Amino acid sequence: MGQQSIKVEIFTIPQAACDINKANWQQVAQMVTRQIKSKFGEVVTIAHIEFMSPEWFVHEGAQKKLESGELTFPFVLVDGEVVCAENKINLSKIKNFIDQKLRALLA
Repeated sequence: MGQQSIKVEIFTIPQAACDINKANWQQVAQMVTRQIKSKFGEVVTIAHIEFMSPEWFVHEGAQKKLESGELTFPFVLVDGEVVCAENKINLSKIKNFIDQKLRALLA
């Protein structure tokens, strides 16, 4: 494929050290990364960005969306577009959105 990669960014809050038996956001992000990479391969790049981390401050668009109340954590952007901003990360929505982007690129 001669196209540039699709960029997936998973934004979460830092995990509180309350319940060690629950999956933390880092583990969720790793699972999402494995699932997406297994389906789409190298055409997709994925980053997990925690609120207030050094990486967070690079993302002015995400900061503005959060400050405006447009979304809350966790949220996922694909090429800068909000794909999910619910109480959980919706893997099906992410995969479907990437599928649509790839179809549009190939059309």
